[in-house]
Amino acid sequence: MDLPISTPENNQFLDQLTGKSKYKGFSGVYIFIHKDSNQKYVGSSNLLRRRMDYYFKGDFPLVGKFLPLLRKEGLKAFKLIIFKLDSNKFSNQDSLILEQYYLLDKEFNLNTLRVVNAGSSKGDPIYVYDLACSTLYYHAKSKIELKRILKIHTETSKKYVDSKMPYLNKFLLLSYPIPTALISNISVKDLIAMMLEERQKNYTLGTRRSISVELEIKEGNTFVDSLHKGHTLNFNSLTSCIEYLRELGLTIKRDTLTKYIKDKKVFHNFLCKYSENNLPDNFEEVGLIIDEYKKFKVNTDLDSLKINKKK
Repeated sequence: MDLPISTPENNQFLDQLTGKSKYKGFSGVYIFIHKDSNQKYVGSSNLLRRRMDYYFKGDFPLVGKFLPLLRKEGLKAFKLIIFKLDSNKFSNQDSLILEQYYLLDKEFNLNTLRVVNAGSSKGDPIYVYDLACSTLYYHAKSKIELKRILKIHTETSKKYVDSKMPYLNKFLLLSYPIPTALISNISVKDLIAMMLEERQKNYTLGTRRSISVELEIKEGNTFVDSLHKGHTLNFNSLTSCIEYLRELGLTIKRDTLTKYIKDKKVFHNFLCKYSENNLPDNFEEVGLIIDEYKKFKVNTDLDSLKINKKK
């Protein structure tokens, strides 16, 4: 189609290809073709509407070959082709495969990278299990999908993924698949309803945002009185723990402290961990499962690296 999109008919056609909302829509591949030189640029997105708005509004950095040319000559200098993928037949990953196929063609000379960008941590998968890790309720391809489908905020995902902490007292969020788990036959609609019921319970109990933590004072700590060394301080939330550390002159972000808890990492001779009353009954077993699959993933990545080096 010709750019810019100016007629009601073309706007309607664009809606059919990309969706009307930048938060919900279709995945696929798009190609910009420079009318005068026939130079081409290919890209893909799991939310085509949001990506098109990004280009149409012109609020982008002048990097690479394509974006400076688009800024200089405007949308009118390009034609646009969009391939919408049927979500019933294709996954978001398929759009990356199709993009990579086009990148093998030298005609796409406005692309500076010849290998698709598979995304950042936002594209890391998340698996929703029961507390025994025996049932898989949902597999999200990213934190964004988890937020969009199950209404679990990305900040909440960061807190719970691989933490061994039960989410809503019923679920475990992991970044690795458990091969022995059975896939639940519960529908997404029923799963959302189940989570909503648990959220309402937590609201009633006043425990939704409060996860108590313990701060163990290790030997060699110079920030507290010597009488407190070897003791453990209790806090009703991560926030109150961070505030206590700040009063001592130590600054740490919430995300960083969460990561330290997951990795059992010491911070200036303080060891922060979740309180025992927050942990599921099978905490140790789940911890072993998570650690085992982390190790398996690292070994798999190393094997892949060795194979690539041989090639």
